Amino acid sequence: MSEPIKRRERDAILQSLQAGLVPKLGLHLIQVGRKPEVSAVLADLERITQAGSSFRVVIGRFGSGKSFFLNLVRTLALQKRLVVVQADFTMERRIQATQGEGRALWSELMRNLATKGKPEGGAVRNLVEG
Repeated sequence: MSEPIKRRERDAILQSLQAGLVPKLGLHLIQVGRKPEVSAVLADLERITQAGSSFRVVIGRFGSGKSFFLNLVRTLALQKRLVVVQADFTMERRIQATQGEGRALWSELMRNLATKGKPEGGAVRNLVEG
């Protein structure tokens, strides 16, 4: 039998869905139909915790669930006490460019760096000082 849903998770899920956003908490409670993908990512995360590595690119059409899936992966990684960074590529944030777009991408990644203790981002200071 599964444990009851925490009130905080329930409220966060409902508020996010009402606003048309991907919930930050409790994603595992509403995730369906992605068992092979989640299993593959869990295997990747396990490999990473054992000093291995993994790289995946997530692509799909608008509305196909990319943001939801990536937030689920992020939550799973944080539960395993991994450090997570996240940024969207845009014309202003690119890997290689001549007008500072690469620096903008790096800045966004560092701004969004998250740990289990600081899952919203902004954990660079904690990571460096810890």
